[in-house]
Amino acid sequence: MNIRKRLYSFLVVLLSIFLVSCKPEGNGFETPFTDSLKLNEEYEGKSFLTQGIEAVKLHQAVDGDTAHFIDSNGNLIKIRFLGINTPESTGKISPWGKQAGAFAKEVLNNAVEIVIESEEVGKPAVHDSTNERYLAYVWYRPSKDADFRNLNLETIEQCFSFFTGLELDLKYGDSFESAFQKAYTNKKRVFGEKDPEFDYTGEIRDTTIAQLRHGLANFSTGSRLRITVRVVRLIGNSLYVEDVEASVNEETGVMEKAGIFLYHSFVSALGKYEPGDVVSLECQASDTDDYGFQLVNASNLRTIEKGTDVEIRVVPEDVTSLRAYEGLVVQINEFIVTKVGNQNSETKAFTIYGKFKNGAEVQVRIDGDASPKLGHSVPIVGTSYKVIGGVSKFVDRFNDNTVIYQIKLGNQKGVGLYDFIKSNN
Repeated sequence: MNIRKRLYSFLVVLLSIFLVSCKPEGNGFETPFTDSLKLNEEYEGKSFLTQGIEAVKLHQAVDGDTAHFIDSNGNLIKIRFLGINTPESTGKISPWGKQAGAFAKEVLNNAVEIVIESEEVGKPAVHDSTNERYLAYVWYRPSKDADFRNLNLETIEQCFSFFTGLELDLKYGDSFESAFQKAYTNKKRVFGEKDPEFDYTGEIRDTTIAQLRHGLANFSTGSRLRITVRVVRLIGNSLYVEDVEASVNEETGVMEKAGIFLYHSFVSALGKYEPGDVVSLECQASDTDDYGFQLVNASNLRTIEKGTDVEIRVVPEDVTSLRAYEGLVVQINEFIVTKVGNQNSETKAFTIYGKFKNGAEVQVRIDGDASPKLGHSVPIVGTSYKVIGGVSKFVDRFNDNTVIYQIKLGNQKGVGLYDFIKSNN
């Protein structure tokens, strides 16, 4: 069966080479296979989780092959696109990853209708290997009167993803394989073209967090950085870290230390560190609309010193926003709880809503990665708490994409046991 499929794919490719040129179309390439593939499954009134297909609303385009959607029942559904694998742009930064993510985001943000479809319609949706995301094809209408287009397939034709050929038994496998074979002949983007924004030199550049915050534009995408930091708090295997020494801010002339969130990027070794440890490491820097400024893809970790003093910045009583504290671990002496959000049934994550003593709104996030984490029953509405945690950027997709700078509470062990206690005031 696979031999016949491959022969069919080969003949389709030969025909496409003769009939369709690979001329650029705007910022991309012509997409004959996407143009011809149709969505033939009925989706109206269907449920993706139980029936494998549904019209959904975009919640967040994460990268080139991952997006989150909201179904008709208000469920958040995390989707890993079937049949493709674009370069990394979140936990790791690879050539063309940033552009692949931008392409998916532009398409989905401007779509007038989106449908997600499992491999087998009529059956419950299937998780990927992480058991956190579902596998699906993503179809979209670019305009009200347009036909649906398969974004997975189009991503291949735009030379942002390989199709390995190991998934020819997928129902759209023939089209995907043919599109891949034709795109491969382009030698464009991931198929052989250098990413003009990516640093291929392999040069490791020494820097500080403060220098990155004020001069990230001086570094190419994916630049390898060497940095020495002090661990301030842990959230699961991720860290909030700060500069060990102050450096001069060239804009203000003031000596300062800066802090940042170091995402684990699935490197479990980060979780062995404790607050006060000084660590030298290599990494990449990322600044996105969704996650803010953070370090990713850490490697070559080396302990310099253990048990040093950490600096926790106390937020003044007149502050109304934590924006200026992004990346730093701070202390709020009076956080008055106004509401405790629902707890995620799987990750046990939840948000505590509250206000400063001056009445300005602020929120504390109990992240799913934190371990052990604060219990959902601990915060009491109307009670004032002293809170210590790292400040992070959060885009509220349920509330007009409002940007919020919130506190992330760390692991509830060691010094972290005292990061959420009743205030004496």
